[in-house]
Amino acid sequence: MWSNPELYRKFRNHNITKDTFTENIWYYYYKLGQLMYDNGVRRFDEETVISFLDSRKNVSKELINKYNKYGGYETIGYLKDFCHEDKGNEEYHLNEVLKYEALRKFYKEGFINKENKELINKLVKMTLKQIQIYFNHKFKDAFWNVNYGQVEIYDLIDEDLYQTIEDMDKGMAMGIPFVDTPRLNKVTKGWQRGNLTMLVLPSGFGKSTFVRTIFTTTLIKHNQKGIVFVNEEGKKQWQISMLGVVANNILGKKLNRDKIFEGNYDEYTKATLKEAADWLMANRPDMLKLIVLKKYRFEDILNYTEYYKALGANYVIIDTFKPDGSHTDMARWEALSRDAHNLYDLIKEENLNMGCIATLQLKIGKVFRYLDHDSIAKSKEVVEVAGVTLLGRLLYKDEYPGKKNDIKPFNFVKRDGKWKTVPYTLDENKEYIIFYVGKSRFGTTRYQIIYEVDYAYNTLKEVAWARHRPESPTGI
Repeated sequence: MWSNPELYRKFRNHNITKDTFTENIWYYYYKLGQLMYDNGVRRFDEETVISFLDSRKNVSKELINKYNKYGGYETIGYLKDFCHEDKGNEEYHLNEVLKYEALRKFYKEGFINKENKELINKLVKMTLKQIQIYFNHKFKDAFWNVNYGQVEIYDLIDEDLYQTIEDMDKGMAMGIPFVDTPRLNKVTKGWQRGNLTMLVLPSGFGKSTFVRTIFTTTLIKHNQKGIVFVNEEGKKQWQISMLGVVANNILGKKLNRDKIFEGNYDEYTKATLKEAADWLMANRPDMLKLIVLKKYRFEDILNYTEYYKALGANYVIIDTFKPDGSHTDMARWEALSRDAHNLYDLIKEENLNMGCIATLQLKIGKVFRYLDHDSIAKSKEVVEVAGVTLLGRLLYKDEYPGKKNDIKPFNFVKRDGKWKTVPYTLDENKEYIIFYVGKSRFGTTRYQIIYEVDYAYNTLKEVAWARHRPESPTGI
């Protein structure tokens, strides 16, 4: 890495810590190189290193003292010469370092018996990936008989029927309610654990806004542990967007989305963002992890979901769910379908029992007004494992009041002990998203839900029902 500093960028995503090294001296040179690279140094010769250390003598005397203690540039220079003939094998060497770090951890935990020479020789000859597979297999093999391979057999008709009635009477079938969305809760019965919900929208129509405004805010308000996988935005983008959501939707203070991202804040904008940050810090759950998938791999989603479940997370958001490119032998929809099945097998009640919401960007097969699973052609096989599917689009201008295809939204109001429908008037100067319920194991699919959306302020407001039937006009 000192010979080729660009490796610091290449290996940035690896979790290299002090425990990765067996000797403090090598950790020191690793961190010194990382510090120089992060400060713009791209050539690690002796003159440059001394100049860099001299520039920091008023900041960290320990940095210079250790440099002298460990032999300065002579030590690292010798290693650079020694490794010169081996360049090009950096990936191999890093895997070897990480392999032995893993083996030391296993030994420390008592999983490796140093007296078992045959096992040690076998492990030393393995690659990092082979060791991972080996120990995963040993773990699963040790518990192979638990639930007979995760199969549980019950008598369908037994005394538990009466307990089931009592449990359902207490509302145990209801998940945590989504914030400020009574119609969505009516259809889905809240955010159900053990269930996969899929939110299907065309590109650029507010999938992430929906996720932040409703789903992430729901976790925060209910103080629930969860993980959010994102692959189209980074941490800072997500954080600043989340601050805008809190300001606009919770604090009731208007912040323009463009203004937030342009910077050079006025006093009101900066104060409001700080107030939103204060609210989040005061109301955050014990753990709400944002996992940025710099390179989308579905295997990472499965692994991190299992990992954080062990730490108490019960809810998962994936924004956006898509094929990871590794399934070169199958069509896009086939790869998505296989991943969807594996995801559901992981989070379902009989396994991790986690609530999962995944957004999808699926190409609509034809131009439809009424959206159901037939609207997404072969990709409908992707959503067959979901308990709830919501397919959305913007309202067309001819669906506003008095137009040719007036959608005629309404709400239910109780009068004289009976529920009656009351028309809801849309504003022609505003935009609306209509969500069709493709499937729901927990509620009706007869009605659609209409949301008022303001992209300038990243706000989303549930306003009405609709009763758009398949036999309605479908041509645009």
